Amino acid sequence: MAMRARTGCLGCVGRLAGILVVGVLCGSALVIAIEWVFTPWAFYLGGQFHPLGVWQGTARVHAASGDYTLYLWLSPSRGRRYNNLPYMNGWGYLCTPKGERYALRTTASMPRHPDVDTNGLEMRVDMERRPWYWNFTGYDARPRLSFRGRWQNPDLVLNDGGTLSSAFLPDGTLYTGPAKNQPRARETVPVIFHQVPWTAFFADCRSATY
Repeated sequence: MAMRARTGCLGCVGRLAGILVVGVLCGSALVIAIEWVFTPWAFYLGGQFHPLGVWQGTARVHAASGDYTLYLWLSPSRGRRYNNLPYMNGWGYLCTPKGERYALRTTASMPRHPDVDTNGLEMRVDMERRPWYWNFTGYDARPRLSFRGRWQNPDLVLNDGGTLSSAFLPDGTLYTGPAKNQPRARETVPVIFHQVPWTAFFADCRSATY
């Protein structure tokens, strides 16, 4: 009687790896399908189709204290919504005139449920510093930035409501003094996000320009 060849440990590892890959792909497809059912607008932000329901944008901001570069990415979230209205979260970063880079936790919301087309719909975007150690110890969440505006496809056209000039001193240095002495807003500046590839997230402050 012929004996079956033994595959050995490497064969078992290979099969397990294959099962894991298939599981990850099936799980990802299921998540995307659920998002498509409940938040179809997320796949068409900016008027273009996004197969993963994620939107990335960058803005070059010209302020009296210097030029800033903002980057963000957003995806729909069901974990937290204001009055059950559309809600998104994600990450971003801010490059300052001094070349400093701040990682920012990003959230966004819309005032009503859109159809697939969000063009002209109002948007609120809030960003605050979120260092890697935020969950282990107290941290300063500054800079905190807040933007208001609307989609004007293909761009997200906002203004900062004065939050940038409140967060940074006239020389472009982040204010880190007592919160009670936080500077008042000195100006309101336009912030226009243009869609960019996801690879822009890994750019450094010297190359993250638009």
